[in-house]
Amino acid sequence: MGSFIFLEIFVVVCLVSISTTLFNKRFLNLPQAIGVPIVSALFVFLLQWSATLLAGNQFININIHAIEETVRHINFYDFLINGVICFILTASALKFKVADLKTYWKPIGILASLALLLCAFIFGGLLFGFQYITGHTVPLIVLLLLGSALGATDPIGIKGVLSSIKAPNHLMIKLEGESLFNDAMCIAVFMTILKVIQGGEFNLLHVLEHLAFEIIVAVIIGIAFGKMALHLLKGKNEMESLILTTAVLASGSYLVALYAHASAPIACVIGGLMVGDKWQTILAHKDVEEINHFWHTIEGIINSFLFTLIGLELFILDLNAHIVIGGIVAFIILHLARFLANFFAFALFPSVRKNAYKGSLEILSWGGVRGGISLALILAVANIPQLSDYTNVLIGYTFIVVLLSGVVCGLGLPAVINAFYYNPNEPTQGFAGWYQRVMHKVMNRSDRLYVLNEDKFGNQTISLYEPTPEELEELPEFDDTVHETPISLNDPNRF
Repeated sequence: MGSFIFLEIFVVVCLVSISTTLFNKRFLNLPQAIGVPIVSALFVFLLQWSATLLAGNQFININIHAIEETVRHINFYDFLINGVICFILTASALKFKVADLKTYWKPIGILASLALLLCAFIFGGLLFGFQYITGHTVPLIVLLLLGSALGATDPIGIKGVLSSIKAPNHLMIKLEGESLFNDAMCIAVFMTILKVIQGGEFNLLHVLEHLAFEIIVAVIIGIAFGKMALHLLKGKNEMESLILTTAVLASGSYLVALYAHASAPIACVIGGLMVGDKWQTILAHKDVEEINHFWHTIEGIINSFLFTLIGLELFILDLNAHIVIGGIVAFIILHLARFLANFFAFALFPSVRKNAYKGSLEILSWGGVRGGISLALILAVANIPQLSDYTNVLIGYTFIVVLLSGVVCGLGLPAVINAFYYNPNEPTQGFAGWYQRVMHKVMNRSDRLYVLNEDKFGNQTISLYEPTPEELEELPEFDDTVHETPISLNDPNRF
């Protein structure tokens, strides 16, 4: 009869994913990237609590140890990094406008490279100080490894957050562009630090040469697959062949880049950008819409699986007070480090920052949502001999940071945006209203606000908010300096 293990695992994961997705949609109504891991984590807590209550019961017995062993054998790294991430990145790249990349390539490049590197080192240094003070010392090199894994903005998480809010287009473009391109730098820094931990020698010139090789070869592979896909899309095609062509674009470019020891994420992103920029002139608008709808559906399915698996990772964690408190502190330090890293990185490029909209740095720093990529990297290496003593710290801190990043940064991003961009519908009552007032006071002490509008061509514009006398009465602390000439969003030098 053969083995049914694949079907058994698939059915169980599907059932859990459906349950968590439906529960989130009907009761919590949170963005999928945030709600599903929370529901999965609650499900794990409930299952563990039920197992404790039913211990010794002769009729019902939940074998938690068997579940833990099953979860331990899930290769999260292969599922995400060597698997479905190529489809997620390509789907995002197909919809990302090359014109936007040409306009904002400087801030996107800074966020995806220098700022990420600085964030990893600032985080590692600050967390080392905390661990030393609390008496739970962890080697600095290990914390730098953790910082490099947590430095990447997750493309899945940021898409889930941005799709549920109204934000300035220029900030959405920068955050999504950063999430598309920073994987290569994140993985390169991570593997370099891991090599040092395992006893290898660190040579800066060799690292830079290796990184340049990865990027250049990946770009060549991406261009080759992009041109091949555009050629195949020309002429008469069935919808199935159009979809399969984009699937080969994603998986083929990624796989060839892996074999070539190049940056696989960059390869499939370059290919996706090329096709997305040209296929409007090759295919009918209806065909493009149908392909995008297909990839949107695939993204939703993959995300449900991924976020469910993230929640189930709680089974293999040995949570205690030290890990929980340390994880919370690590989350705070991480986002402080991201702000400092962005500040120093952009300070080196005054031409990019001189015309910055007020609040851009704060919003970009707050919007760096962490997700499955960070967890996949840590899970892949946490049990190697040199890191075995710190496995629980690495996995525990990463899980807590990823979860808090979605809850605090994801759910709190609208309030941070409202602190700088006028929103007549912002919450005023209850906890949400109190939180919004705190964001106004903490984030924007001058009370200078922008307002989002559209010009006659449907393009988003930004101008300084000019309140009416009635609105001024409701805003007693509002600063009259907001009465200035409107400014245009279309200046590419604006940060």
